Amino acid sequence: MSRILATVCLIMLLVGCRTTGTYEQTSQELTGLELIEPHFGYYKSWAPIGSKDTYSLTDKQKAEQTKALNLCLNQLKSSSSKLPTHALRSVLLVQCMKKQGWHLIVEELFITR
Repeated sequence: MSRILATVCLIMLLVGCRTTGTYEQTSQELTGLELIEPHFGYYKSWAPIGSKDTYSLTDKQKAEQTKALNLCLNQLKSSSSKLPTHALRSVLLVQCMKKQGWHLIVEELFITR
């Protein structure tokens, strides 16, 4: 339970308090590189539950991850006519992906020359 709480807090820090947008936009913001300062940032990606940092997906796993994400996006979009805040969309997306067998990995990056 404490890992879930830590993940939720980290997501809220990463995504801020923006309230507009869609689940698709939220899912895009939960992945990829996010620079906070010129030499510091985060890399966010989905990985199968049980895997640890920096996980390289096979082509089959990439297809499964895309299928799981699309399923979650469709489920969440149809669950309510009014969109929740960005932070809550992030949490709901992480929850849904966990049910599908995926977890969000957030890695701190220190960029040096």
